[in-house]
Amino acid sequence: MTVPNSPPRPSTLPSAAWIFLPSILSGALALYVFFGGRNEDWFVITNAAAQYLLPAALWAGITNFGATLGAFSMLGPVLLWRPRWVASAVLAAPAAILYAQGLKAIFAEPRPAAVLGVDAITVIGLPLRTNSFPSGHTTTAFVLAGVFTFCATADERRWVGWVALALAALVGFSRLAVGAHWPLDVFAGAAGGWLCAALGTWWADRWRFWEHARGLRFTAVLLFILAIALAIEDLGYPEGLWSQYLLVACGLLGAGWAWLHPRAAGKAT
Repeated sequence: MTVPNSPPRPSTLPSAAWIFLPSILSGALALYVFFGGRNEDWFVITNAAAQYLLPAALWAGITNFGATLGAFSMLGPVLLWRPRWVASAVLAAPAAILYAQGLKAIFAEPRPAAVLGVDAITVIGLPLRTNSFPSGHTTTAFVLAGVFTFCATADERRWVGWVALALAALVGFSRLAVGAHWPLDVFAGAAGGWLCAALGTWWADRWRFWEHARGLRFTAVLLFILAIALAIEDLGYPEGLWSQYLLVACGLLGAGWAWLHPRAAGKAT
């Protein structure tokens, strides 16, 4: 059954500039640091500078928002008022996981802690040494940023797009701050995540399960399960447990409310 009083169907995607320019810019930066030999230099500079900007607990908390379970838990409250956004993120996830994890398995690049040593850099959380390229956290952050931008109305996009990009970039920068990734990994993750968001939004506008009470309840159950998984998952950042607990609460409360009131949630796009 379709949710009553649903608004007219929105356009599929915004202009090509919004779809491709962020990915092109991120890809160009990735190529520049790789072929220009700037990857290690930029990491050392940003990793050191980040410690003067924010304390370790904040960097660890910010980076948790880019964890896959953390990102999906953050979508719990979004399901209450923008089910299309959540559906787009869910449908973008398989491509994003294939992109990030597939490239990690193919290249198996060492991380900064393995190349430079943990004593030469600042490492927040557990030291990571393998499967550096690309950054999965950054990929996830830019999937959400892209979905929010593509699904927003033209008026909303004027501010949603820029805010979403800025927050996703902050998550990407946090991967340098905690010593987990090279700049190349972050730029590549941003480029891939943004394009995966476009794919997920395109798919959600064709498979419109989020317009139905059953589809909304299924999505709510999925988010609820992922929030529980996040509650027991060790993300590797004990300093950032505050954000992990916050994300768990968002996921459980948002998904629970949407499951109990799917028609009310489904009245928005």
